Amino acid sequence: MVNENILSECNYAIQNSIVVDHVPAPVGSRRYFYATVAAYQAIQPFYPNQVSLAKQLTNLPETPQPDTSKKYCLDLVAMAAHTFAAEKLVYNMDTIIKFRTRKIDEYRKVMSEEMLNASINFGDSVGAAVVRWSKKDSFAQFRGKFYLAKTEAGYWQPTPPDFMDAIEPNWGKIRPAFIKSVRDFKYEKPEPYSTNKNSRFFKITKEVYDVVNKKDSAQLATAWYWDDNPNATFHYGHATINVLKVSPAGHWLGLFSTVAKQKNYNLIQSAEGMVRLSAAIFDAFITCWHVKYETEYLRPIDAVHRLIDSTWTSPIQTPAFPEYLSGHSVVSSAAATVLTEMFGEVAFEDNTEEPFGLGKRKYNSFREAANEACVSRLYGGIHFIDAIENGKSMGNAIGEYHNNNIQTKKLETM
Repeated sequence: MVNENILSECNYAIQNSIVVDHVPAPVGSRRYFYATVAAYQAIQPFYPNQVSLAKQLTNLPETPQPDTSKKYCLDLVAMAAHTFAAEKLVYNMDTIIKFRTRKIDEYRKVMSEEMLNASINFGDSVGAAVVRWSKKDSFAQFRGKFYLAKTEAGYWQPTPPDFMDAIEPNWGKIRPAFIKSVRDFKYEKPEPYSTNKNSRFFKITKEVYDVVNKKDSAQLATAWYWDDNPNATFHYGHATINVLKVSPAGHWLGLFSTVAKQKNYNLIQSAEGMVRLSAAIFDAFITCWHVKYETEYLRPIDAVHRLIDSTWTSPIQTPAFPEYLSGHSVVSSAAATVLTEMFGEVAFEDNTEEPFGLGKRKYNSFREAANEACVSRLYGGIHFIDAIENGKSMGNAIGEYHNNNIQTKKLETM
């Protein structure tokens, strides 16, 4: 019997590794993307109506094709491809290795050694091809480069309490998944910094300050629920505690899995949906990071300290990178646009955050969930309203571009 949910299990294994690796959210999106490409490309040849992503995704060459004289277990093929790629992308490889070994042992009990080996070998060959492709996206060249923050008022500077160096300042230069160029998506310039209390900049700064100072319990719970900061730290006296959290990509892929099960998606539907979603999220992060480091805009905590209250703190940790645009707003809006195209308007219960002690939430649509994720950044005191609203617009545009241009099914002929 085919395990239709095997790719959800695979993504959960990556999530566990990302949480332990403590990597930034953009890096997490890269891992999901390449692993889901491997899984889709591995089983796509077995479905006549599905279209390869070779030569659609940026510079992706043709991937290996199956030997038609052999018999394959397709869910095992998908699992092998996914885990082969994932193992090469994560730091904490043990999580992936243990998951893969356990699943192979389960398959071994129900099929011949010949089919087992054929399925694993073919899946691995596709995974290896995708890993080779991944190494040409400039990730290795651009990571770890030093970023010198400007010291003038109005520009981003390291924020309290950790005053961390800027995270991934060159992520906007990473090769996109599908979009042609990050510059194809236009954005409004952020509000000019001003110390004038009659200025609009002071107004949006005061808005963040006032929202946080309300200490509204429902708003604070929403800020925590959608924090999705895999780099979060907390300070207790002299102790610094790293808190394990899911990343935005993991959260949205978790929502996909929830609704895919609800809709009884089969293996290829799940593979197709996951690769489309992860590609849009990956492009959303790259495009957003391009804007962040092009605008180099200050965070609310810096503005509040300068203009209103030097002792004020944000309820959730201010991430260590420029404010504009809001990453969660761009990513969540892109994800909701792609998922709505797949599933339509559908109600669901989100239990993605339950393992992290944040419970479950019910939503009537993906757009409702995305809008809550966006406004959570205001509730958490880490974004101005402009970064949220303009982030939504960019995310919607990226999602629509993916929906309108990427092809995973053959077009029907008259």
